[in-house]
Formats: sequence, C-alpha cells, structure tokens
Amino acid sequence: MTNVHMEIPKVLEVNDLSVHYLTPRGAVIAANNVNFYIRQGEIVGLVGESGCGKTTVAMAILQMVQSPGKIMAGEIKINGQNLLDLSEAELRRRRWRELALVPQGAMNSLNPVLKIKEQMGDAIAAHEPIRGRALKERVLELLDDVGLPARVYNLYPHELSGGMKQRVCIAMAIALNPPIIIADEPTSALDVVVQRVVAQTLLDVKRRLGVSMLMIGHDMGLQAQMVNRVAVMYAGNLVEIGPVEAIFEAPQHPYTQLLIEAIPSIDERKPLKVTEGLTHDLRNPPPGCIFQFRCPLVREACLEARPPLERVAADHFVACPIYRYRRPA
Repeated sequence: MTNVHMEIPKVLEVNDLSVHYLTPRGAVIAANNVNFYIRQGEIVGLVGESGCGKTTVAMAILQMVQSPGKIMAGEIKINGQNLLDLSEAELRRRRWRELALVPQGAMNSLNPVLKIKEQMGDAIAAHEPIRGRALKERVLELLDDVGLPARVYNLYPHELSGGMKQRVCIAMAIALNPPIIIADEPTSALDVVVQRVVAQTLLDVKRRLGVSMLMIGHDMGLQAQMVNRVAVMYAGNLVEIGPVEAIFEAPQHPYTQLLIEAIPSIDERKPLKVTEGLTHDLRNPPPGCIFQFRCPLVREACLEARPPLERVAADHFVACPIYRYRRPA
C-alpha cells in the first residue's frame, strides 16, 4: 500500500507554512510550520476546534490572507510550482483553473443582488472566451451536475435554501475543472439531512472529475465518511496526520483522542468528554508541546521541546513525545 501511494503524484504540497496576524500587542501565530500534502484524487481532512487555524491555512493556500495577516514563511506548491513566487496577475489566472474554493457560509459568498446565472457566468467568462448560448448551456450543465434544477439559473440567492446555495458554490468551484478544491466547512449551519446531500454532492464531484480535495471542518463523524487521510490541527500546529482508518481506530495524539471521544454514539450512552484547561496565548506559545496546558497525559518530557511530526506507521505521523509509551486507543 505504501509503495502504491508513493507512485501517486502529489498535486498540492504545503511546506513549513507560517502565518501570523500582526497586532500592536504582538504577532498572533495562526499557523506554525504546517506541513502536509495531497495526492492526486485524494481527499484530506483538516480538523480541529474553532480558532485552531484551519481556515487561515486554506486562505494562505489561495493567497487570500487578509490584513493584518501575513505569510511569514513556507512553500505552497501546486504540481511543483510555488504559488508564493507568482505575481498577483498570475495567481488570478490560476485560481478557479487550478485551485478553487467552496466557501464556508454560501449566503455570505454569493452576491445577493445578482442572479445565479450572472454569478456563475461571470466566473466562467473571466477565464474562458465563452459567451451567449454556449455560456448558458455550460451553467445549466453545471447546475445539473450538482443536482439542482434548471430553474435555479434565473433565481436570486435569497430564493434558494441553504443546501441549494451551497451546491451553487460547489458548481462554481468545479466550473473550470480545477484539479484541487478546498472545501471550507461546506456543511456548517445546515441541518443533518441537507448536510448529507451536500456531502454526497462533493463525493460525486470527486468521483466523476477525479479532483483532489482539502476538506476543512470540525465534524469528526463527517470526516470519517468522506476523507482518505486526516490532519489534526491544534493552536496553529499540526499534531497528527494519517489514514482515516488509523486515526479513528488508533489515534496517537491525546488531542485526537479527545476529538474522537466527543463524537456522539447511537449505540451507547456515555458522558461527554470535556477537555479541561485553557489554550495558551497565541502570541506567546509555550516551549514544548503545544497541547501541554490541556493534555490529560502531560509529562515532564512534554515541557522541554516542541515535538516534531514523527512516523508511527505507514503514512501516519504524530507530534507527541509520549505516544510510544501508550497503548493505541
């Protein structure tokens, strides 16, 4: 299995990415030396609680970090090309074509005074010389691809349900057949039935077009159903990354274990596992493990030096100095 993975090309590589938000009271470290990659045709989940830096990483990949945020270091490569070396004009040409976003909160992303046909048509026409009837047919085809009726073409965003708006955003993301799609919590603020519809739409897109995806979220149950590998993020740092089966069957980092234990079960009644303690000041991270103030297993070794991501099994890495002393969960 490992050799097969090695033969599959990496379409996206994030190397030593650091993003800070510069404030008068010091730099807030939103992403700290983040490293991961996505193989061709693979879905990688990026999970963690709110404020851990997931969306900041996504915006950094897209080169859309807003002020006072700033990419301090790192590489972001698509098929070997470092996006940080490109001009703004070149980035504009590559967005939508090579890298597209399904945003969090479709209502805030769609223009409320433009019909769906205008918004989708403008996005396509900005990159391709297509107009008139051909453009209309292209938009209708995209709407059909995500399971929306043709009448959506002439509607305004406020005339659509939350799930329909989210599927419009998916249709816009796949409009130019990009090889990589970033889905930023695409099912948040939707009820469970609509969540399933949106999730299935994304899986259908992935299967039909063969795209690679970065699936950002904090719903571990949804991640278990959709992704190939899971990257767990805490306070701007990746603490564990591995195949979805390994992450759920044998999580090695205490934070990953706590996230999984928080998943509700319909088979048994169990008390909610609460992570005690407070996160540190993001302007002044502690020496040692980033999770030390909340870890139920913290030891002296955890306070000395920041643990690197260390290989524990095939394609499975963890940043924890004590994982080797624990039995797999």
